[in-house]
Amino acid sequence: MVNVLLTRPLTQVVALEALVADSGHQPLLFPTLEIKALEASIERKQYDAVIFISANAVVHGMKILAQISYSSVFAVGAATAKKLNDYNISVDDFPQEKASSEALLSLESVSCLQSKKILIFRGRGGRETLKIGLEKTHNQVTYAQVYDRVICTLSELHKQSLKGFLSDSQGFISITSNENLDGLMILAKQLKHLDNLKNYPLIVLSERIKQYAHSCGFSQVIVTQDISDQAVVSVLA
Repeated sequence: MVNVLLTRPLTQVVALEALVADSGHQPLLFPTLEIKALEASIERKQYDAVIFISANAVVHGMKILAQISYSSVFAVGAATAKKLNDYNISVDDFPQEKASSEALLSLESVSCLQSKKILIFRGRGGRETLKIGLEKTHNQVTYAQVYDRVICTLSELHKQSLKGFLSDSQGFISITSNENLDGLMILAKQLKHLDNLKNYPLIVLSERIKQYAHSCGFSQVIVTQDISDQAVVSVLA
């Protein structure tokens, strides 16, 4: 049995926590980000296509989606598509393998979009890759920024989880995004244990996060086969 530090928001970690425990390992909760809804404004009531770049964008974008008309719906990956299906929203297409803006842009159904009005549901900030790619084919692209990622306030949970994690020289840290890793580093630095954490391997969901982790001083970084919870747990086997 090894300790696994889970850094997702508390509202989104339940399924992974259960899988880690069922696999015979010890999940320790260390949330680095909170998801907070934003009141977004939109420029028009009709779009040719809408794109959701995360499950959070789906959850917090439903209010605006109900106010507009649209012809096509795209998702950045399988998890986002599933969340849309949970709200009875049919998804026209999404990348079947790795979820990313690049994979979405490579889809024939997306690359053929030209001179369309497109609304992207996302969190505040983030990469511009998708918008830039869509604008290359003369699409008019706007954002609905429907949530924000806020670094958690240090709590007793963080202190106890990190103490338990560092009590064993063996363990893994699960990371889902660059922002997630930034939050981990900020909180760990407040607890004066950032250097200690860098001795443990990270489990990340993409090569992009791996490269960022290396640039932050984490030398052991494992990329999962896909973005599912099961793929994270498979690394522990």
